[in-house]
Amino acid sequence: MLWIRIKARLLLLYRVFLLKIGFKKSLLKNRYGEQILVFHGVDTVGDTDINSRFISKEYFERFIHYITSNYNVISLDDYYRKKFKKNTLNIALTFDDGYLNNYEYAIPILKKYKVPASFYITTIHKKSSFLWPDFLDLVSKYSTKKQVVFDGNVYTRNEKKEFTYKGVSLKNTLKTIPYEKIEEMYGVFEDDWKNITSKPLEEYWKLMSFEQLIAIAKDALFTVGSHAKTHANLVAIPLEAAKNEISESKQILEKTLGFPIKEFAFPFGYYTEELANYCLEIGYEKVLLVDYNKNEIEKNEAFKKRFVMNPYISFELQLVSLLKGSYF
Repeated sequence: MLWIRIKARLLLLYRVFLLKIGFKKSLLKNRYGEQILVFHGVDTVGDTDINSRFISKEYFERFIHYITSNYNVISLDDYYRKKFKKNTLNIALTFDDGYLNNYEYAIPILKKYKVPASFYITTIHKKSSFLWPDFLDLVSKYSTKKQVVFDGNVYTRNEKKEFTYKGVSLKNTLKTIPYEKIEEMYGVFEDDWKNITSKPLEEYWKLMSFEQLIAIAKDALFTVGSHAKTHANLVAIPLEAAKNEISESKQILEKTLGFPIKEFAFPFGYYTEELANYCLEIGYEKVLLVDYNKNEIEKNEAFKKRFVMNPYISFELQLVSLLKGSYF
């Protein structure tokens, strides 16, 4: 894993070098390809120090303007139908998690350029207006605590503002347990969270309301799918709990929106072949992954991998990586 990260970093640096010495035209030359893009949050300034997956609305509009001017941007339905054009990059857009900032910042831009997109919603709304990874990221960054106790273990805040125990971060610990256990973490940081919600940080944690979700679903440009119920790591929790996350989120969305939900995207991109097949068994027709784990999965037309946007690289380097189909 370390070598893969080093290799990716070296290749990105090499591409930066090529862009600087005059190979921009060649590297950015349009070519045939097929990519489903993954976005998460869109904020006002692109502050990756607060959320490492967010991009600014200025960057987002620049990106949308570029791809609609140069590539073939299509709906996920058309992507599955293989309605691709030759000699160009074919792109479908997806958004994970269901942030309010998608509704406030991304959707107006998508409407302006008439770009279709699919939104995958974590249906925790009735219990919480935020997701546990965002809660933990924010309290870790802004907490004044040096140590906290969770599940009997003492987690110490390090120089990266992460709480760790024996070298394992609290976030990675929480990725291994069901949501009912994760909820205990909220009480540990209750006072910190009160301070955070009183500050202008709403765009980094707040989920859109079901009323806003209904408005999105009524728009012909957009489709709505499930991103599980609580954003738990479905491959780490018991199988039946994972299946319940997948099926209950479907039921909640169908009851809310009044039509069948046929698309599913795995939280964190983590999945097993058994869980992917379970999605098909209960009525999902499009199952979105990040990478394929096995050749058998890749052969099934219902399963599609996605390309995750990287907020840490330049606009041109993002386009080069997108055209190449890989960051390394």
